[in-house]
Amino acid sequence: MSLQEKIKDRLETGFKNWNGGYENWLVWCNELYDDTSMYNVYGHRLTLKQYQDMMGDLFKKQDIVLGQFHNMLIVNDWAAIRYDVEVIDLKTKEKTTQQTMEFVRFKETPAGVKVDEGWACSTVPLSA
Repeated sequence: MSLQEKIKDRLETGFKNWNGGYENWLVWCNELYDDTSMYNVYGHRLTLKQYQDMMGDLFKKQDIVLGQFHNMLIVNDWAAIRYDVEVIDLKTKEKTTQQTMEFVRFKETPAGVKVDEGWACSTVPLSA
């Protein structure tokens, strides 16, 4: 399987695992990231632990569901993906839908293809 096929598989599998809740997402993180992975969210460069903690805080206040997957472009070790995110405030039940764009550089490791560094931005920033 080529690197591009491995990246596509990781992204598609990740989409399937995200909507299982925070605990399932944490398990999936071990497949997609490693301790050297970095993630840039709304201008903040985060380690895996920082990213997991941030998402944990968000999941306490919001139900975050990946919605429609629009497209994916993979060139060499880079991927760009665009998709919708539905956010439901657990207190007010207010629902918003936002468009998200991610750019991700992958690396091959003995444990499989992992995120080296990623960048994400949405039309409506998630707020903790």
